[in-house]
Amino acid sequence: MSQPTIDLKGLIQIAFVVKDITATAKAWSEVFGVEVPAIHEISTPEECQIWYRGEKSFSRALIACIEVGTLTIELTQPDEHDSSWKEFLETHHGNGVHHLGFSVGSDERRDAVVAMLAQRGIGVRHYGYYPGGSYTFVDSEQQLGVVLNIKPHA
Repeated sequence: MSQPTIDLKGLIQIAFVVKDITATAKAWSEVFGVEVPAIHEISTPEECQIWYRGEKSFSRALIACIEVGTLTIELTQPDEHDSSWKEFLETHHGNGVHHLGFSVGSDERRDAVVAMLAQRGIGVRHYGYYPGGSYTFVDSEQQLGVVLNIKPHA
């Protein structure tokens, strides 16, 4: 068996897209017995540049994170603009696992992983740059049952 191209030890995130982040964050906190996580709006379009299926998007979302050991459970409620998050809600008709996030260690390694996935027919669906970081959602749902988020850093 060949070596994996994404280090499985880099799994840092399980992300859910939700219709009602307030209710969902409260439900998660009750199940885990933790405080309801803070809900934040992602940065403004001037600070956070987003592209969806090759086009500039003005999508914004509300996000809440729950730390679970070395993993983060991320809840995302999208706005009305086109995005991978909105597509998920429309396609799946409700809440569910949107992506698994992997930290690959560098911008160069992210680019190499994204190129390797493209060679396997898994192209970029949505990506963004925000103050201090970036993310790339690849369109792996058909092949893997879930989107992958390739992050250069955790």
